[in-house]
Amino acid sequence: MKELKYDVVVVGGGPGGTPGANMLSKNGLKVALVEKGVGLGGTCLFEGCIPSKIYIETATRYADIKKFKNFGGILNYNDIDVDFLAIKERKDKILNARVTRAEKASKMNKLDIYYGMATIADKNVVEVETKEEKIRLVFDKLIIATGSETVKPPIPGIELPGIMFSEDVFELKTKPKSMVVVGGGYIGVEIASMLARMDTKVTIIEALPRILTTEDVAVSEAVEEGLKEYNIDIYTDAKVASISKENDLFKVNYVKGGIENAVSAEKVLVAVGRRPRTENLNIELLGIKLGNHKEIPVNDFMQTENPNVYATGDVNGKIMLAHAATRESIIAAKSILGSNVPMTYNAIPHAIFCEPEAASVGIDSSKATDLGYKVIKFSYSEDARALIVGDDKGFVQMIVDPATHKLYGMQIVGKEAGELIMEATYIIRTNGRLEDITASIHTHPTLSEIITEAAEKALNLL
Repeated sequence: MKELKYDVVVVGGGPGGTPGANMLSKNGLKVALVEKGVGLGGTCLFEGCIPSKIYIETATRYADIKKFKNFGGILNYNDIDVDFLAIKERKDKILNARVTRAEKASKMNKLDIYYGMATIADKNVVEVETKEEKIRLVFDKLIIATGSETVKPPIPGIELPGIMFSEDVFELKTKPKSMVVVGGGYIGVEIASMLARMDTKVTIIEALPRILTTEDVAVSEAVEEGLKEYNIDIYTDAKVASISKENDLFKVNYVKGGIENAVSAEKVLVAVGRRPRTENLNIELLGIKLGNHKEIPVNDFMQTENPNVYATGDVNGKIMLAHAATRESIIAAKSILGSNVPMTYNAIPHAIFCEPEAASVGIDSSKATDLGYKVIKFSYSEDARALIVGDDKGFVQMIVDPATHKLYGMQIVGKEAGELIMEATYIIRTNGRLEDITASIHTHPTLSEIITEAAEKALNLL
């Protein structure tokens, strides 16, 4: 078996692995990147962030066309439909372009890429089984960035042919007439919203008391209200008991309030969460103990209990977001290069691309009272641009220290929430105050003025 020596081996070619690998290689280290898939990009590119947003973009435009009557002056727009095969072809084209770009950049940085399955063979050896051969990669430092995988709960019938998980949705060639979504987290909600806006009849079944339980209550309630406007049935406090198939339809049996119920649909999507991908890696050979959720524990520099091993992205269980993984990858690379820059998590934004769109950064209202902070809301309906684009239901919620006027959190539900949240992210990241927002001139008329108006309202109430 061929053996090669590297300064750093990186296992995982997604956002948790590739950025750090490129940085290390650019700085003169000999680096090997191992990826089990067909290209660089990881779950984000092939199964998650990018494919879902491509489909969601089509859903948004389709739903907007059907709302043209609300804007006046636009006629003959009713006879439209969605071609799922065309969406898939567009998705494949975009993904291929991203893969090509990533591989070109890595080659320019003189990064050695191996496509194949990686396992830990010794305390300083990774074995890679490619299509052609097995290779031993001997390392001084190791970055594990193997990401996460879909949780498959022990529901009777879950192994039936045709049961879908999130990655399967983006391979559909025809639009489902109906779908049951098991799980009301952000993945299930995004896909439910996407399909409902393209006229699929959707039902969400969630075991917990509300959908989006990791979000602020106000966000959860507003999104649920918005989903119901697209005829989505939502059952919370409902536990799926089994799944069966009768003729061409799946039957999902669930229990709510002690009463057995059932709903049938053409498709069933199971989206109950994701977990760190650590199985079959032989992590124990590195002297590392996994956490309670099979994650690899790390410090603020992404370093494990083995000082020569780092873990970045979903696999460390900190926060399962692609942009967080990218920053963690850079933090690990800087640590290996000798720079002590810690990772901080107080200002990492996230967005849910449903209708209505939602985004958040920092703390939410559940923590505000205990910390002595105030929760202040501002309605989109008070902003000119929001009315122009047809959103009078959105809102901005600020978590503010009344003594210092510092901003500690923001939640947004409404048009362009994912874009607007970046102003709050910057303010929180730099320990800014409401006055830093109001002192900045915002273009008129734009949705960004909502943030200014919300800050002005907050200052008047403090």
